[in-house]
Formats: sequence, structure tokens, C-alpha cells
Amino acid sequence: MFYLAPHPKLDRPRRGSPVMFTIPWVDKYFSRVRPWHVCALWVPFTLYMLWRSTSELSAPAIVLWAALGVLSWTLLEYGLHRYVFHFPASPDSQLQQEAAFLIHGIHHDYPWDRDRLVMPPTVTALIALAVWTGFFWLGRAEHAWMAGMVGGYVWYDLTHYYLHHAAPKTAFGKWLRRYHLVHHFQTPEVRYGITTPLWDHVFGTYPHDKYQGLPDDESRLEAGA
Repeated sequence: MFYLAPHPKLDRPRRGSPVMFTIPWVDKYFSRVRPWHVCALWVPFTLYMLWRSTSELSAPAIVLWAALGVLSWTLLEYGLHRYVFHFPASPDSQLQQEAAFLIHGIHHDYPWDRDRLVMPPTVTALIALAVWTGFFWLGRAEHAWMAGMVGGYVWYDLTHYYLHHAAPKTAFGKWLRRYHLVHHFQTPEVRYGITTPLWDHVFGTYPHDKYQGLPDDESRLEAGA
């Protein structure tokens, strides 16, 4: 189904970059994405949205609407991660099981796979189109707001990649990395925020448990990773 390659259920996260699709060109061009692809496509789009907004709004209004766009993205980020990426697939439905693996399961099985840490452009484009058409009612403010939304998305994808493949130097960076690793290795049913824990606080998915105080390496070791 979905032309997915065989993917046996794993007992723990693994390293490596497995073949995802049985069709080689689909696997190469539609399942493997690097951060520079995200920047090359969406940074110019963000700048274009900002440029369009200069003929519609004052500078303070642009800043305000762009900031609201970033905030809106963080909410969408949380909602997608919680309700779409982690939707409860029925054990009796092969379609749901395969869809869950396709959407996010492979990332939890292979969390160090550098090729599958950012959204494929086709998926992002569909989400952007849905958001754009759904917010026409913003009128002249939509370009500035959309710039913030897409800029927030770029920051999210780069942050996600960074949390998996870098060693943050700041206290907040170290905390955020630990927060995300604990989501992966101990508590996948909570801690859905990537760029911020704000909405985890709002919606009650920010637990105060023993895991949050662990250092990064201990988080991995306790998971057997």
C-alpha cells in the first residue's frame, strides 16, 4: 500500500536511512529532503510575501501581523504533530497503519535519518495552499501574516533538524533538545511542541515527570537507543 517498502515493527529506534518506497525515483525525490531545500524554496516565498505587504500596510502593522503569523504557525505546528503525525491508527486497519508510518512513523523508527527530518516540499505546498485559501478574510493583512506563517515553518524545520543533529550551546537550546528527545524516546504521547512548549502548557501535554531533568545522552541511553 502506498508503494511502501517492507518495514517490520522495531523494538527500538535505529540508525540508518532505510528505503521507504519500492519505486526508486519516488524514494529518492519525494521522501528525502534536506534543510537547504526548505530554505531555497520557502525563504524567497517569505520575502515575497513581505514585499507584497509593504504596499498594503504600514511598517508597524507588518511587524504585528507577521508576529501573529509566527504565533499561528506554532499552533499549527502543535496541532499537526499531535493530531495528524500521531493519530491513533487502528490495529485492525492496514491502511491506517501504513498511513501512520508514512506520515511520521518512519521518523520515530529512524530519528537520526538526516534525509527525513524536514517536510517534503509537496506536503508543505499543500498545507500552504490550504492555509492561504482559508484566510482570504484577512484581506490586506494576509501577505504579512502569511510571511510570518511560512517564516515560522522554516524556523520549525531548521530547529527540528538542529535538535537531532547538533549540540546546542545555550541553556534554552539544550533544554529544547532534551524536551524533544524525551518525546521521541520516552513519552511520544506528550511534548508535541518543537519550537516552543507554549501550546503543550495551554493544552495540558506538558508533563512534570522524571524525564525532563535528564541530560541528552541519558535520555537516549534509558530508551536503549
